[in-house]
Amino acid sequence: MKKPFWIPLTVALGTMIVLYGIGSLFQIDYFSFKLSWNYTEVSLFPVFLGVAAGFLNEFFIRKSTNTR
Repeated sequence: MKKPFWIPLTVALGTMIVLYGIGSLFQIDYFSFKLSWNYTEVSLFPVFLGVAAGFLNEFFIRKSTNTR
C-alpha cells in the first residue's frame, strides 16, 4: 500500500484514542467509553471527529502533492 493511505488512517485512529483518553481522564460524557458487565456505553462523537480529521488530512496531502 502507498504511504499516503496510512497517514490519514493513523491520524484518525490517533484522534479517536486521544479523545477517548481525555474523556475517561476528565470524565466528559461526550468523549467517554464506559464498559461494565451489564452494559457498554460508547460515545460516537470521537469517532466522527476522528473520521473528519482523517478526511481533512487526506485532503491536505492531496492538495500539497498536486501543487508541487
